[in-house]
Amino acid sequence: MTQAPIDETAPSGAAAGLLDTRLSEVARRFVGRQPDRIERLGRGLINDTFRVRSDHGCFVLQRINTDVFPAPERIMDNLLQLQGALEQRSDTPVRLPHVLLADDGRPWARDEHGNFWRMLELIEGSRTLARLDNAGQGREIGRILGGFHYFSATLDPAAFAVTLPDFHVTPVYLDALRRAETNAEPRRRDADVAAALATIDHHAELAYGIEHARQQGQIAERVVHGDPKLDNILFDLAGERALCLIDLDTIQPGLPHHDIGDCLRSCCNRGGKTGDAGDVCFDLDSCRAILNAYAQHARGVLDEIEIGLLYQAIRLIPFELALRFLADHLRGDRYFRVSAPGENLRKARVQLALLADIERKAEAIERIIADAFSGGD
Repeated sequence: MTQAPIDETAPSGAAAGLLDTRLSEVARRFVGRQPDRIERLGRGLINDTFRVRSDHGCFVLQRINTDVFPAPERIMDNLLQLQGALEQRSDTPVRLPHVLLADDGRPWARDEHGNFWRMLELIEGSRTLARLDNAGQGREIGRILGGFHYFSATLDPAAFAVTLPDFHVTPVYLDALRRAETNAEPRRRDADVAAALATIDHHAELAYGIEHARQQGQIAERVVHGDPKLDNILFDLAGERALCLIDLDTIQPGLPHHDIGDCLRSCCNRGGKTGDAGDVCFDLDSCRAILNAYAQHARGVLDEIEIGLLYQAIRLIPFELALRFLADHLRGDRYFRVSAPGENLRKARVQLALLADIERKAEAIERIIADAFSGGD
């Protein structure tokens, strides 16, 4: 049997044994026969992702990073449960990639090295956006996230497994940064690190606000996406219609505030997450378009107290990401893949610059929130 062609460069950070894994044999367990071609897909920081071409169509094959997700079976249980709930709701516009079953009837397979694989529907005629180019795209993002939250509010969060413990529990990330700071090698600490740490110290109380509201029952836990950044929303080829949410590993019980804050953090930074801190700008027009559409399509999911905490959530997510990027830099880049030394530090500085711009525009952002959820324009 001839091995299907594989992209010659192994994904960075791949588990031991991935170079020797016959990817076509793994794919065959899902599609039933030898695929025509396998090629790397996307630029994910956590999982290894491939496009599988076969005479049955094209699919997405992923190796779940079990260093990050130690119980990947929980991810697949959540996805099957969500898929079943969506199939019973003909009135929802929400679309997620369909999960394929392996030859043993399970929604995953392990290879000879113990790597954990899954296969998903490839959404044909779709692409991601590098940035928002117009208000219509912002409205589409608000529509798809609001529609997802409206649907997920009908689900029992207790029925869904936690796939990533302590995800978006910001005090945990702050504590981890403190430990990383204490244990960091001297070469990892320079003037830029010291400046970032000083900014974080100044904002340390921000880590506790949303978490305190959760503990006090002011924000209800729901089933959330967990990572609805711009890269995880597929648009049609014209870039006009949002089709689907992808990257579903962090679907679990959580707070809609983290989803909203992460979406705005990603979509409204005109400088981009990998640019220079000096290029950062939180775009108010994009924020307005997204929140207006979100409020319309989420229709009453958030109560008055929860709406009152949205500005705090918008500030929180760039702060939280700065904690995570900086801690990873100090630990030696063990979690987020980097293409060059200092990349995680640069990303942390970008997020802190975004936080500063959000705070400069606090009055305008709070007005946008009030108008969106009161039906204003």
